[in-house]
Amino acid sequence: MNSSRNKYRIAILGAGMSGLCMAMQLRKRGIDDFVVLEKADEVGGTWRENRYPNIACDVPSHVYSFSFELNPNWSHSYSGGAEILAYCKNCVSKYALAPFIRFNTEVTRAAFDGSHWQVECADGSRVQAEVVVSGLGGLHKPNRFQAPGLETLNARHFHTAEWDENFDLNGKRVALVGTGASAAQTLPGIAPLARQVTVFQRKAAWVFPRRSAEISDRRRTLFNRYPWLMRLYRWLVWIQMDLVGVLSLRRNGLLSKSMRKQALQHLQNSVTDPALRSQLTPDYAAGCKRRVIADDYLTMFNRDNVSLVTAGIDAIEANGVRDKTGHLHEIDVLIEATGFKPFDITEYVEIVGRDGRQLRDVWKNRIDSFRTMMVPGFPNFFMMLGPNSATGHTSALIMIESTVQYVIKCLALMNKHKIKWLDPDPAFVTSYNQRLQRDMQKMVFANGCSAWYTDDNDVNFTLWPYSAARFLAEQNRVNREEFLLN
Repeated sequence: MNSSRNKYRIAILGAGMSGLCMAMQLRKRGIDDFVVLEKADEVGGTWRENRYPNIACDVPSHVYSFSFELNPNWSHSYSGGAEILAYCKNCVSKYALAPFIRFNTEVTRAAFDGSHWQVECADGSRVQAEVVVSGLGGLHKPNRFQAPGLETLNARHFHTAEWDENFDLNGKRVALVGTGASAAQTLPGIAPLARQVTVFQRKAAWVFPRRSAEISDRRRTLFNRYPWLMRLYRWLVWIQMDLVGVLSLRRNGLLSKSMRKQALQHLQNSVTDPALRSQLTPDYAAGCKRRVIADDYLTMFNRDNVSLVTAGIDAIEANGVRDKTGHLHEIDVLIEATGFKPFDITEYVEIVGRDGRQLRDVWKNRIDSFRTMMVPGFPNFFMMLGPNSATGHTSALIMIESTVQYVIKCLALMNKHKIKWLDPDPAFVTSYNQRLQRDMQKMVFANGCSAWYTDDNDVNFTLWPYSAARFLAEQNRVNREEFLLN
């Protein structure tokens, strides 16, 4: 492929799991008229950026892999970040994607000129494409910790997504801000090294046992020898996760009480101090916020060098963190385990649709979409893991694959009928999102717990309120009547 080209049929933004899936499926179909624009110097997205100690996926390995590219050699039931990154690189190698990827090419603007998308990059380069597929994801930029006096802190300070691998934590006094998924993985990785770890908790998390284990050589041998057995195993895990997940996340559902009981039992088994258990017990419905899946997180609070602060942070001072009781916690390093901003794409990429419409303006008051992947007024612009495509119970890769297949079918439809662009019908989009939000009220997600995936009006613009199986079924067919065509 000629890297000096600037005109393509398809421009893919990002070489994380979403972008790679899109590129792989195009290659499988013999479609080579595309380019992947990646800001970094290697692939992997989330698994490239996040390198904090103990990082791992909270979805079983054989489900957190592409259905068309299963891996019989996973070493652990819940793969670590390094192993998933290696999987991404293996996919690039197998599908010969390297010539299609432009590294160190950060997209800053994408504008529709009436017939094509003009994509501008930070290095001054430009690409013209008929179709843009954003694989930038819904969780891209760190959600920065804010507190008065933060700029005066003399201690080292970084986010889990910007881990300083050269900083030695041995013997250090650490402030860990947050108790979500990244904190639950980071704490067991740093507590044995640090002199003291103080965890600052705003809200307790519902923590469930992972029951993780190494995958035996025998099982790996069987999966290599009998791929159908590996695929059957994947299906069984997938179906169980989907069925149990949806039933446990429905308000007053068949399994909602069982889920709460399981988490409380895990807390009881893990933490010896009753007062500490009380502080670590959430005061909202299980599943309203993102669930934490971890075997060793809660046990860390039994250590003499780990303490929990629930009073809240009053201010940051030169020597440490002062909580709202007035106590100053002197520290050597502050680590933000505060997650990411949801759907912040408009903060770092200017996206301009028909008639000069800015996506940031369209989404200013409410974030919604066409089938989780498009927005009216932005023809031929597709988003992987767009609004309301995430689940609280299964693998994001299932949703990614489904969306990629939908894009492939849209491309086929455009080729067959000589369609220049597809633009979602606003009327359909309105009814579609009304239905999603109506049915969202049946889930524990809509429970007023101020989760990161809701807006200021408690509208959930992030999660899918049904099963993953239903997501696949609804995305299975492209209906021309849902579009304005040109």
